[in-house]
Amino acid sequence: MRFTAGGQVGGQAAAIIWEDGTVIGSRFAVQLVQLEAANLEGELVGPVGQQTETQHLRSALSAMLIIDRVLADAVFTGEVPETGSAPHGAVI
Repeated sequence: MRFTAGGQVGGQAAAIIWEDGTVIGSRFAVQLVQLEAANLEGELVGPVGQQTETQHLRSALSAMLIIDRVLADAVFTGEVPETGSAPHGAVI
């Protein structure tokens, strides 16, 4: 799986490519994504039933959510992950 995100970091254009758990692209943006993922270690990231608690960047959906937090006005293209429906009885 592979998707690309374009947006801005600090008013500068930035692009990030996520492919099978690897993040590459604009150096500063990638560093911010890695830092955000590290800061979220031990925290749940993602919708109910699709959450990660560690190694968030290995999951396409968790990585996308973290990238969206880092990039202003993020636009995603390619094999963009989608959220599934919440499990029966989930409180959202």
